[in-house]
This record gives sequence, structure tokens and C-alpha cells, in this order.
Amino acid sequence: MSRRLLFLITTLGALFVLPALAGASLVYQAASATAITWEVSTNETGSNNSDVSASGNRAIYMADDDGGNRVTLPITGQFPVVSPNGAMVAYQKVTNSKTGAAQLHFLTVATGADFNTRAYCGGPIWAPNSSAVACSTTQWSGAGDFKGLGLNTITTAGAVSIIVPSVGTLVNGYSWSPDSTKVVWGQTPFGKWTADSKLRWLPADGSGTVGKLGNGALPVWGPSKIAFIRATHASVAGTSVERTQVWTVDPAVGATSAKALTAYQAKGFVSGPVAMRWTPDGTKILGELYGEDYNQPIYITMNGKIHKFCASNAGVYGVSADGKQALVMANLMGGGKQPIYASPLANTGPTLLVKDAWEPSVTANWQP
Repeated sequence: MSRRLLFLITTLGALFVLPALAGASLVYQAASATAITWEVSTNETGSNNSDVSASGNRAIYMADDDGGNRVTLPITGQFPVVSPNGAMVAYQKVTNSKTGAAQLHFLTVATGADFNTRAYCGGPIWAPNSSAVACSTTQWSGAGDFKGLGLNTITTAGAVSIIVPSVGTLVNGYSWSPDSTKVVWGQTPFGKWTADSKLRWLPADGSGTVGKLGNGALPVWGPSKIAFIRATHASVAGTSVERTQVWTVDPAVGATSAKALTAYQAKGFVSGPVAMRWTPDGTKILGELYGEDYNQPIYITMNGKIHKFCASNAGVYGVSADGKQALVMANLMGGGKQPIYASPLANTGPTLLVKDAWEPSVTANWQP
């Protein structure tokens, strides 16, 4: 799987900084001046510039739709994700610079109040109603060996529900239902491949019986259907290479409704398409063609056609409220500045929002 798909002070000064954020919708963290080391837990370490502390925590910023009126939030951390309603920012704060261990925090934008959940849970994804996040937990042995990747939900009040324990399993992506009551995820036995992943869903509080939706990984729940990938393997120059296609399933019907959407003919070390988010009207799926050090932003129409809409070596991080533009970070593999753009799906040319940043996210009403 691409590195892109693997993934995280005080309130001093809040009283005079935060009132400027009334119309802000874009959040991102300081860019790295040095190479980034990726950990299985999706934490980052090794950064060191004027906006990055020795621990790896970075300055976090908020700006308007077009990247203007930037202010520095009264926190430092990593992997900030703004809530759909813009009221809060979930982020991870590194507590151990050697291991990359990081705790999940919630910042209330209006007041500057910073709540530490004390949970070591990464890759937060907000519920559509902004009441909670789903996040991944990592299990390590005493010897430092990776043992599994699980899934929790955590409310903004700090209530934790264990959806998938992190021992002996690998959670391959997760997403919320549109009404914020359920989560869906891909689950693979530890040591197996993405091709062995199964789709599962459960109420967000962890109650009830696990629902089964057949084979699949990296699910993204849209207005009426769930997009996901199914994977196979091919041999290229003696190397096993993953091949993917995007499928959809109707959760109201169940596994029997699963249908292949794409029929992409991958070559070489390009694996294929992956779904990342739906447009609000449910007519398109934004995602990427990915492979070994390769990412090409795409959107997929409901007839299965794949459309490229900007240059490669870029990642999709959000979609506008009208579904016509994507939030894109360029130069994804590093080696220089990593600008953030608003990129029209019509491929009419991107608009620069931020010259150099990392891990951008936007609210549900983002409209550059």
C-alpha cells in the first residue's frame, strides 16, 4: 500500500487570535524542512524547523477557503483534521519523540480550549455531525514488534468505544455512515494481504452485532452506497504487486449488492484506483491511482469511467461543498515544497492556496 494511505501548547494567545477564524475552513500543519519518517502507527518523527518542536510536534494553522487570513492555532501537534462544522480540530500530540507515540486531542476553535483524550489513537476521521472521530489503535509487543491495528470511536467528550481490538488483526480503512450512527471498516487477519480483507460495520458505540458486507478494504461511505476496493496480486519482474478495483455496495441490501465499478488495466508497479471520498451529491468518487511512489488524483463517475484531473505525485485531501473542486497537496513524495491547491475536477487548472504545508483538511462547507 502507498505511504500516502498509511497515517496524527497550550491555549496561550487564544483570546486575540481565534476571533479571526469566524469564516475559516482550511486547517493544515507546518511543512517539514527535512525528510519524513513514516511509522506503522501513522505517526511522523524526524522534523526540525522553526515551526516544528524537537518532539516532532508542529505549528497548526487555520485559514479561509482560499488560504487567506491565516492564523496560528494555539496548539502544536500532527495530523490535524478540522470537524465538518468547523467548530473543532482533532489532532495528535507526540508524547515520545523516540517511538512517535501520540495522544489524540480536540481543540475547540471558538474558545481555544484543548482537550487531551489521553488515547493513543491515530488517523482521526470525523463523524458527519462532528460529534466524534473514528481512529486507529496500534499494538506493539514488549520487544517493539508490530502486533496489530485496531479501531476505536471517541466522542468529543472523550468517551471511547472499542470497535476492533488491535491484537492479531489489521484494520484497512474506516468510514462513517451519513447519519453518524455507524462505522464501516476493512479487516484483515494479521499477516495477511489486502486481498484477504473483509468489510464489516457496527454501531458507532460498539454495540450490537457486526454486519458483514463481503470482501473489501478501504471503505468510504457515501450518501447511499459504500465505495471500497478489492485487491488481487500480479507478478511484475518477480515482485508481487497489488492490483485494485473500486467496488460499491448498498449497506441497506448487504453483501449481495456488491458490484465492480472500475475495470482499470494496471501496468507495472501501478496498483490501480482507490476511493477516498464522495462528492456531496453522490455522483462521483474522488480518489487516486496509486502504486510504488506514485499517486495520481482521479474521480470516478457512476459508469466506472476514471478521469484524471491534475498532475501526478499529488494526494486528494478534501472536496468542495458543490462537489466541483478537490483539495490537493502536490509533491506528495517530498523532495521539495508541498503546496496545497484547489483543483477543479473539470481540469481547468488549480488555484494555489498555500505554498508549503502538510496534512490539509477542510470543513463540509469549504468553497474556494
